[in-house]
Amino acid sequence: MSITGDPDGSAVRLGVAIADIAAGMFAFQGLLLALIARGKSGRGQLVDVSLLDSVAALLTYQASRYLLAGDVPQRTGNRHSAIAPYDTFETADGVLVLAVGNDSQWRSFCRVIDAPHLDEARYRTNASRVDHYPVLRPVLADILRRWPLDALVTQLRAASVPCGAVRSVAEALADPQIAARAMIEAVDHPSLGTLKVLGIPTKLSETPGTIRTAPPRLGEHTRQVLQRDLAYSDGTINQLVAAGAVLVAGER
Repeated sequence: MSITGDPDGSAVRLGVAIADIAAGMFAFQGLLLALIARGKSGRGQLVDVSLLDSVAALLTYQASRYLLAGDVPQRTGNRHSAIAPYDTFETADGVLVLAVGNDSQWRSFCRVIDAPHLDEARYRTNASRVDHYPVLRPVLADILRRWPLDALVTQLRAASVPCGAVRSVAEALADPQIAARAMIEAVDHPSLGTLKVLGIPTKLSETPGTIRTAPPRLGEHTRQVLQRDLAYSDGTINQLVAAGAVLVAGER
C-alpha cells in the first residue's frame, strides 16, 4: 500500500484480495513442484507457503530498488518511474492508459495527437522525458482531454502506440476476447439456477480443464468428505453432522 496511490494522497489497497490469491497460486506451484520431485525420488514433502512471503515476492523490482540501491520506493500514482509518458490521462469522455515505451513510439504518439512541437530536444529521449516529466505531463493532459477516448485509442493502436481505456468490470467482461477465451462459463446451481462464473485462465492443448460444478452450498459435501475421504462410519457421521448442524445447513 505504501507504493500504491497518489504521491500526495493516502496509501491505497489493491482492489482484489491479492495476498490470498497470490498465496494460493504459489501453493499450487509448490504442489506441482513437489509432485514432480516425488515422481523422481518417490518421497513426498511439506509445501510451506505464507501470505507474507507471497506478497513480499510480488514486490519484484520495487524490492530490488531498495535491496540493491537503498532507494525506498514511494507512491507515484499511475506513472512509471523510469518510462515517460507511462501514465493515465483524462480524455473528453473517459480515462486513457498510455504506455510510450520507446522513442520511436513517442514520435508516433506526437504525430497522432498532432503535436510535432513536442518532438523537441528535451523530450526526444526517454531519459530526457523522465527528467522533464513535471513540465511535460500538464502539456499532454491539456491536449488529451480534448480527445474522445475511443477515437484516440483507435488511432494510437493503429500507430503501434501501447494504450487502452480504463473500463468498468462490466465493460471488461463484455469484451469479445473474454468470450473468445471462454473466460465466462455458465453452470447449473441446485438452488439458484444458472450461474455465470469465471473460466479457467490456463489453457492446455491436450487435457483442457472445464468448469464442471457450481460453487458448493454451505456444507454440501460434508457427508461425502466424512465418508469417502475420512472413512467415518454412518453412525459417527450422523453424530458429527448433528453436532455441527450449521455446517450442513445447505444440504438440510
